[in-house]
Amino acid sequence: MKMLYLFLFMLFQQAASVAGQLLLKLGMASVSPFTWTWRNVGHLFANLYLQSGLWLLIGANVFWLWLLNRYAFSLVYPLTSLGFVFSVISGMIVFHEHVAPIHWVGVLLIMAGCICIARVA
Repeated sequence: MKMLYLFLFMLFQQAASVAGQLLLKLGMASVSPFTWTWRNVGHLFANLYLQSGLWLLIGANVFWLWLLNRYAFSLVYPLTSLGFVFSVISGMIVFHEHVAPIHWVGVLLIMAGCICIARVA
């Protein structure tokens, strides 16, 4: 039962992390070609996508610290690869990115690895 909770916690943590990254990508896409000037940096801080993404990433990382404190590193860290699965699916849905069949094979292998880790514990 403890492993089920870890798996669910990791799904939540990685989903929050990927959602934060998606918001950062959306925020940067809404900025004209970016150059490092004070004016552009000011626009970044005013961008709601970027603000939301940063706060979501902070929350996901605080939750990550809690997971590291509560579970074995050798179990928790490999499950971060769930983020790769979420990012491929999110990129396809949100940004209409093409995902090649071999890419899906990689996603399935990652998922199989996560299942193996969860079953061993």
